[in-house]
Amino acid sequence: MEEVLISVIVPIYKVENYLHRCIDSILCQTYEQIEIILVDDGSPDQCGNICEEYRKIDSRIRVFHKNNGGLSDARNYGVERANGDFITFIDSDDYIAKDYIEYLYKLIKKNNADISSCCMVQTEFDSVEYPINELIPEEQVLFGKEACEHLLSDLYMVLVTAWGKLYSSKIVKKYPFPVGKKHEDEATTCKYYYESKKVVIGNRCLYAYFKNANSITHTKGMEFNFDAEWALEHRAKFFEAKNEKKLAEAAWCKVWEYYVQDSEIYQGRCDRKIKNFTHNKMLSKNVKFEVKLYNISPRMFKAYKSLRRLVKIVMTKNIRRG
Repeated sequence: MEEVLISVIVPIYKVENYLHRCIDSILCQTYEQIEIILVDDGSPDQCGNICEEYRKIDSRIRVFHKNNGGLSDARNYGVERANGDFITFIDSDDYIAKDYIEYLYKLIKKNNADISSCCMVQTEFDSVEYPINELIPEEQVLFGKEACEHLLSDLYMVLVTAWGKLYSSKIVKKYPFPVGKKHEDEATTCKYYYESKKVVIGNRCLYAYFKNANSITHTKGMEFNFDAEWALEHRAKFFEAKNEKKLAEAAWCKVWEYYVQDSEIYQGRCDRKIKNFTHNKMLSKNVKFEVKLYNISPRMFKAYKSLRRLVKIVMTKNIRRG
């Protein structure tokens, strides 16, 4: 297999207890033609010193120290300085299997793709068994728009994250992450897939997603998440701007579901947003109907959704029996 340079970008902030584990997992990769870009995002702990110690032991490591700007800013900083033909992102409290990069690159070369993806395994430990995701095919090749369709439906959890993928550098450099926003993956990965000619998904779980209670993802409060709302709407508007009616409808459906779920949990908190939801958007007939029904009676809407779920369960059981 022809080897090209692959850039591994690691944004780093307040992870001194996990950083050794992350970097060690990258250094022991079976694919060795890599540059490891460690971006110290103004971390106030010992992360900067840890990075410098690793720089001394492996010439493939490049270390950058910058003022704190958040995850998106750190990723963008690394992308701007990346020399590789392909880029992969590793969050600094996570770690990867030793053949993670080799596997993703082989998928790209075999299928002449721009992006490849593996699956992840969630863990609370320093080591993990890397299983197979039995719910998806061994190797699924999709055109770019097809990948967007699956992102908005059955493969959402596999495709939505920036990590666990290998991307053509040209695509990543075209679409920076939104600085100052959380849920940056929802706003960005859709653009990567739309821009690609082919996306290939493998079913091996080679990315260990560490469930860190102190990470950005797991520090959620009771206040409305405006960044999540922004990201979901940004994705829908992106597809509208591309005049992709089917994709825009599916993306707005995700926004609608987010509002409904929030209002159900927090006693109608998003009812005002729901009331004005149909204004100037590409919406499916089903979503338009649900908006009208919810505004007539949230209680009737809840009964309707429960009935639909019941019908779906019954139909699924009948199909399996058949």
